Amino acid sequence: MKSWRFIGFDDSFKGDECYIVGAVVEGKSYLEGVMVDRIEVDGLDSTSRIVSMLRRSKFKNQIKAVFLDGVTFGGFNVADIAEINSSLNIPVIAVTRKKPDFESIYRALENLSDAELRKGIIKKAGEVHTYRDVYFQFSGCDMKNAVEMINVSILKGNMPECLRIAHIIATAIIHGESKGKV
Repeated sequence: MKSWRFIGFDDSFKGDECYIVGAVVEGKSYLEGVMVDRIEVDGLDSTSRIVSMLRRSKFKNQIKAVFLDGVTFGGFNVADIAEINSSLNIPVIAVTRKKPDFESIYRALENLSDAELRKGIIKKAGEVHTYRDVYFQFSGCDMKNAVEMINVSILKGNMPECLRIAHIIATAIIHGESKGKV
């Protein structure tokens, strides 16, 4: 029996150039595929790009869950986890190492157009939960399933392996080599 397949999305950007990378991993250790697209820095296209990448992917029907490195990409390009879930009918789990400081995030969003829209998308992601020293929000599954999928997807440390691999690839695309932690 095959293990569950997960896809993790992370980004990297410098100036106005931003790439979002999806890494498809079987279980917690076997990289099966990679997808890459560009998104706008501080834009509003991360949700549609993630959905589009998965819809055209040969892996779409095999993915047990979509993991995101938080809900913001390319600065404040906010991903709508409920929209991704409803568009693909796949659970979405946004995971971060640090607890989001919503007060600071909302203050920073005031510098962008559509601040209220972006705040609404962030609020729609729901309550932030903690497990294994990470923080997460989810859509399309219950807490028990979210925790189970987080557990099954971790090879080492406390972050899903698909996110770690997506981070390595995204930072290498922008910076020439991988750097930093997910």
